[in-house]
Amino acid sequence: MFPIDFCHIPVSIIKRSAGRSAVAAAAYRSGTKLTNEWDGMTHDYTRKGGIVHAEI
Repeated sequence: MFPIDFCHIPVSIIKRSAGRSAVAAAAYRSGTKLTNEWDGMTHDYTRKGGIVHAEI
């Protein structure tokens, strides 16, 4: 038998109707600076610690 590793990845829906932004959530999780082309808002989380590696 081969050992099987299980990985838990939480998934959540980000709804604009609830006042949330997928771009803001992506910037937060990746610790980067992203600009939302839809509303022009820039979300800057470059000073957030704890990010080892991020690719978008």
